Amino acid sequence: MFKVGSKLFLGLTGFSALTLVAYLVFVERLALGGVALSMVLATLIGLSAVVIIINDGDSEVQPRDVSLVRASMWPLVTVAGIVLLVLGLVVAQVYFIFGIVVVLAALTEWLVQSWSESASDDATHNESARRRVLHPIEFPVIATLGLGVIIFAFSRIMLAISKSAGAVAFIVLSSLVLLVGAIFAVRPALKSAIVGGICVVGAVGIIAGGIAGQGAGLRADLVEAAEEGHYVHRECGEEKSKYFDKKAMKTLSLRSNPVAIIELRDGVLSALMTGFNEPQQVVNVARGNPVTFIFRNFDDSERRMVASLGSAMAPGAEVVDNKDGHSNANETCTQLIPQGAEQALTVTYAKPSIAQDAPLTLTVPGVEGQAIEVVVP
Repeated sequence: MFKVGSKLFLGLTGFSALTLVAYLVFVERLALGGVALSMVLATLIGLSAVVIIINDGDSEVQPRDVSLVRASMWPLVTVAGIVLLVLGLVVAQVYFIFGIVVVLAALTEWLVQSWSESASDDATHNESARRRVLHPIEFPVIATLGLGVIIFAFSRIMLAISKSAGAVAFIVLSSLVLLVGAIFAVRPALKSAIVGGICVVGAVGIIAGGIAGQGAGLRADLVEAAEEGHYVHRECGEEKSKYFDKKAMKTLSLRSNPVAIIELRDGVLSALMTGFNEPQQVVNVARGNPVTFIFRNFDDSERRMVASLGSAMAPGAEVVDNKDGHSNANETCTQLIPQGAEQALTVTYAKPSIAQDAPLTLTVPGVEGQAIEVVVP
């Protein structure tokens, strides 16, 4: 009779043989994949022969105590992981990756449980051996997954309720967590069942709230922002933008290798560049690489710098406004900054200047007749 290890290796050998035949018939006969599968099959045949010869490493056959063997859920979990693997091949890659994780975790748990049941004739010692091996891995993983689920559920709650209600909910929940933690610290002799029950009730409540929040969807202002792109597009006009210019940066923490410093002083726009003693009106930049300009505003009004990136549409087409009120002009800009402030603007010019219908420029809305020409070779 074949033992457990021999059956396992024989099953893997048969499976690899079927895989090799299917690959050669349905995929390609002469390919690296066929060679690899042939090597796997040959290796499994050799290992199966060795395992059968050494009788799974047992010098003599001894009956196993059935009372030491416990029911295991890991075969069922392994099958679920294999189903996810197959589903991932058809639906999406994320299911395939998740199936790999489930299968590896289930096989590890199954292997360690089988090993621990044969460690001794004492069921208590066997369970202790399993815990010593798996608990250092299980507890951090379970804690990480549980914390991730709670954080995600709480985020769904905060996105579904109003900003004021969200602040109140955050204060109340944090106060409850602090109160419960203080009770646990003051009364360390509380029964573990009570402590576990309180934690489970709190976690279930947050998860249930997260499910309800996900069902309710985003609150109205976030839905509006997502539809209109409040935090995506840049409004580069002279007027102040409600969203893009909110809390504008007024200084720079890093001034690493700027191409030029663009200054607006007394209504005149000029470019200060390394190697030139006088302000310039033309800036040469490299094509295809990110370049950084620093804009400094010395005007008494709030100003922004706008960089044109070339034609956004086919030559001869007019630049019109979309239905949401935003321009199709291919440009980018800084935020509005007050007098004495500065901001950086990083731009990548993908095409040379000669390919554009109009010159590439750096301008300031509201300041007429002033522009810095950007030359891209």
